[in-house]
Amino acid sequence: MNEIRKAGLKHLVTAGAIALLIEAVMFWLKDHGWSIAGIGWAIPAALALTGLIQLVSGVPFLELSNRWDSLKGWQRGILGTLIVIVAVALMMLGFFAIAILFLS
Repeated sequence: MNEIRKAGLKHLVTAGAIALLIEAVMFWLKDHGWSIAGIGWAIPAALALTGLIQLVSGVPFLELSNRWDSLKGWQRGILGTLIVIVAVALMMLGFFAIAILFLS
């Protein structure tokens, strides 16, 4: 595993853990009568997603924009559509898995 992917994995794990910890604290406070509404987990979750992109692509996150812009328009269109289709399919698979676990 190259250094870029290792850095991406490190970002994914640490920022994801921080996001989950913040969400758990907010859930615990809500259970104990504290009514707080917040999305404090969103920034660490966004950092975790940048780590995931870096892990999957093997390209530093800030360089990814230059590589995307260097593609031809039709290539960006096809690749962007493919990314959306795969993302929606994975989300639906997750929803179905959760539904099967909790409804059966």
